[in-house]
Amino acid sequence: MKEKCHKIVDKYVEFEPVIILLDTVLLSQQAYRHILYNRDFKLFWKLSLMLLLLESFALWREKREQPVVRQKANTTYEQGFYMCCFQNIIDNLLCTMLLFTITLLLHTKWVLEKDMKRLIFTLLKANTLANFSKFFLLPIILWRENTTEFDINLHRIIVMAHHLCSQTFVYS
Repeated sequence: MKEKCHKIVDKYVEFEPVIILLDTVLLSQQAYRHILYNRDFKLFWKLSLMLLLLESFALWREKREQPVVRQKANTTYEQGFYMCCFQNIIDNLLCTMLLFTITLLLHTKWVLEKDMKRLIFTLLKANTLANFSKFFLLPIILWRENTTEFDINLHRIIVMAHHLCSQTFVYS
């Protein structure tokens, strides 16, 4: 007969959601695991929408400030934002499909035993959590006029490196 250890396995059960999100920004795999499997994650669609709008705005603003685009009429600005939103939706769906394909190739037997709908939803949540690092684009959006081009590019590289790390950690 096995005895129970009477210890909490998931330390994040007792933590506030904000603390858990901060730990995901700090790339804690336990925090990612807790959100993906032990939380109801009811606000998933709100977080997804907010990240989509933030990333689309950053992309739209970047494209808008290019010299070729600046010459076009102001009426195309709104259309450009919607195109950036559409591009980001396609990017997120392709990334989720890529994660599913990798999972299928690496763990075929495990995937076939699982509920596909639940697995794909978990991968969508994982992709959204990895995209949470895109909040670091906010400073460059807000204070773009006060920085040099080198600083802007360095900031983007750091944000993309953090995003790549978070994508790796959340997937593992």
